[in-house]
Amino acid sequence: MTLRAVVIGTGWAGEGHSKALRLAGVEVVALCGRTPEPAQAMAQKLGIADVRFDWREAIAALQPDIVSIATPAGAHCEIALVAAKLGCHIICEKPLGLNAAQARAMLQAVEQAGVKHGYSATSRYAPAAVYAQRLLATGLIGHVQEIESIHHFNTSPLSPYSWYFQLNQGGGALYNDFTHFLGQVLFMTGGKFQAISGTARRLLDQVPVGPAIHDLRLGFVPLNPKQAAAGAWQPVDADLGYTILGRLQMPTGGTVDVLFQASEMAAGRYPNALSFYGNKGSLHLAGAFFSETIEHFDRAEQRWQEIQIPDAVSQSLAWTEDPVQSAWHQLMREFVADVRGEGYSGYPTFHDGWVANAIIDSVRSGQGWTTVPERADELG
Repeated sequence: MTLRAVVIGTGWAGEGHSKALRLAGVEVVALCGRTPEPAQAMAQKLGIADVRFDWREAIAALQPDIVSIATPAGAHCEIALVAAKLGCHIICEKPLGLNAAQARAMLQAVEQAGVKHGYSATSRYAPAAVYAQRLLATGLIGHVQEIESIHHFNTSPLSPYSWYFQLNQGGGALYNDFTHFLGQVLFMTGGKFQAISGTARRLLDQVPVGPAIHDLRLGFVPLNPKQAAAGAWQPVDADLGYTILGRLQMPTGGTVDVLFQASEMAAGRYPNALSFYGNKGSLHLAGAFFSETIEHFDRAEQRWQEIQIPDAVSQSLAWTEDPVQSAWHQLMREFVADVRGEGYSGYPTFHDGWVANAIIDSVRSGQGWTTVPERADELG
């Protein structure tokens, strides 16, 4: 029997989820949006005949097997609670919720309903990340002693106002950047964070208002200075940078310090990278969200060398020139297989999203070192 899905959201993620679900053999029976013109345009682009503007009515009337939540985060919790109550399996974009309380409610709802749940922190699926995880597991660099995730994106301060600059819509670097990098570290090490301390920085007070942004791919095309000067400006309350230190419990025992540092606004001198330092050497993954290369430092030989990623790794992930879409494809492939009863293969779930929200809450609180809970019932 063909599985059926309703996709809620008509921007970048809505398109990506729809394509990935179809590739996994799922029929997308409806696309739900808020604004008629962009929603109809996306539906026409994807060849989806049924476009709706009331997601509640769509889920209730169509009774899909899967609900895909591809909206900004402000709507995630409400949609997930309704979909879980109706017995739908759910795949949700990151961040899971706007805070740990929302994420906990979503996690408890899907667990109580007994439905499958996936969370779209997808950069772990980059071939470099997948192969580096195997290299770390073989002990190539010995016992991991330190980890760094350092990223600077040099975003223009004239980027037009969108949900990305609004905290109550899930905007900012912690929700959209850190969630990816946290997922990479947890996947590649198999560890669990014991404690976190950090700070978040806003970096911009306001940004210019341009045309309405319905697709985030257009959200970082800056206005020219004359356009910006002639129009209105809106305040920014989302964090655009952070520095986080975490204490990671490794599966083999012992703890490792992990530094996460990122800025949307700064220009880094060196490429964005994720680095692992061990007692026998180091692994350096260059690239932003989807690492492109792996370099290995052998301490005994005192030299760096690029490690070629086997073609079989990329082929197993159906990797293409579009890394964002490729990662959505892999997540949906694993999620849909689980919905079909083929077993859970380790894809990120609402539990991973809840942990991320708990860590983000801790960083934003500015309270210094705080314990990272392992179970949803550990939060008051």
